[in-house]
Amino acid sequence: MPSYDHVLVLGYSETMAAQPADTRTLVTLLHLRKIADDAGTHISIVSEMIDVRNRELAAVTKADDFVVSNRLVSLMLAQASENQHLAAIFDDLLDEEGSEIYMRPVGDYVAIDHPVTFWTIAESARLRGEIAIGHRRVRAAQNDERALGGVTVNPLKSQALAYLPEDRVIVLARD
Repeated sequence: MPSYDHVLVLGYSETMAAQPADTRTLVTLLHLRKIADDAGTHISIVSEMIDVRNRELAAVTKADDFVVSNRLVSLMLAQASENQHLAAIFDDLLDEEGSEIYMRPVGDYVAIDHPVTFWTIAESARLRGEIAIGHRRVRAAQNDERALGGVTVNPLKSQALAYLPEDRVIVLARD
């Protein structure tokens, strides 16, 4: 069996209505998790959900890395139309030669034996030529509305947090 670390599952938005398309995506995610579990490996999965309301269902499939929807694209386009400087940033992100968004182990940036601030993580990323834009914490606070699936973009820089080895820093970098 081939070994892959990352899988991208695109929705069927061109050929199906939202609910049947998301149903097919969810079934695909379940199959991918079964394959990974049987192989004893972890696969990072990015999936496209057409209807944002189905995002909660994706949690059942353990698609906990990213769930992308048309809403995200709409928000990006709205921001780019309101601010010409953001358009240049999105161009760089979407260009195959530009920067990319990565989720890297927090231990690559700071020692995790004691709580640290996100400012410390951001500074460590800067020294590596990267920009830290958020984190994914395995044990995200249940009452934090911004921590969807443990992902927080633009977290408070001054709050010291205890990180686990499984936690990730979300960075903008050129590989």
